[in-house]
Amino acid sequence: MTELAEDTGIVLRVDAKICHVGIGDEEIQVPLAGKLFENRGREKRPVAVGDRVRLSRSGDGDYGAIDEVLPRTSKLARRGAGEDAREQVIAANVSLVLVVAAVREPEFQPSLVDGVLAAAERQELPAAIALTKVDRDRKGIAQRWTDLYRRLGYEVFPTSVTPGHETTESLAALERTIHANVTVLTGLSGVGKSSLLNTIIPGLDLRVGSLGRVRQGKHTTTHTRLIPLPGGGHVLDTPGIRTFTLFATDPTELTFYFRELKELRDRCAFRNCTHLDEPDCGVVAAVEAGEVAPSRWASYRQLYLGLAKSGD
Repeated sequence: MTELAEDTGIVLRVDAKICHVGIGDEEIQVPLAGKLFENRGREKRPVAVGDRVRLSRSGDGDYGAIDEVLPRTSKLARRGAGEDAREQVIAANVSLVLVVAAVREPEFQPSLVDGVLAAAERQELPAAIALTKVDRDRKGIAQRWTDLYRRLGYEVFPTSVTPGHETTESLAALERTIHANVTVLTGLSGVGKSSLLNTIIPGLDLRVGSLGRVRQGKHTTTHTRLIPLPGGGHVLDTPGIRTFTLFATDPTELTFYFRELKELRDRCAFRNCTHLDEPDCGVVAAVEAGEVAPSRWASYRQLYLGLAKSGD
């Protein structure tokens, strides 16, 4: 990360109106200046983990509050959950989005993976996929997902951290990638984000949970936290998410965020084609011809209809 001036720091964690800020080797807890809430615009919170911030000082020289959020180089954001239509910035100033998804327990959810990838495409952020629990794959599912996303140009790391079944080469490659980036990890609860980090970063000791009776993950990470890594790089470990909706996105833009679809737009008979059910649609024809994976088109349709309904 960029070297910071004396009165600036990096937000490591956000708790309500208190932020944990890293300044050099020190971590302090400071409030936010009230003006930040007045000027937050459409954001759910005025600061996010990974933000570089300027702090005020009291008369005796102690740090007071976060006074200013410095310009971001990047962000991963989504539409707030439920009825909250504001922007939720998950992570700021990152260089890689790593979508973590399990082969099973919980089942791979392409709509969630594709939603995060689309958000990364929108922000022109590099993205990759860590496919976990491949030792539990009995039907070749892992290879099919790996092949699909690699054909689209995404780096995919098929991983297992189960003793005796470790995917040594893939874990080593993922470790090198993480050490070279400021990486935000996101995915369903229970997919093994914390176990994966604990394996590739010895000594990290993140709390690891288990699956509930309905085979859904429990939240072991309750706050997004920026973790500096020994040997270089940072990770932002985030709480599990179940859905991912783009914020303030015109649904007609969506094909630009699906790599294989944006090249097909010129094949449609109508310039304003939604690629859902119009006649002579190039995208639908490509799906029927096997040029586009049905799961990707289903993800596109789900995102498109959600955006059209929200009308952000």
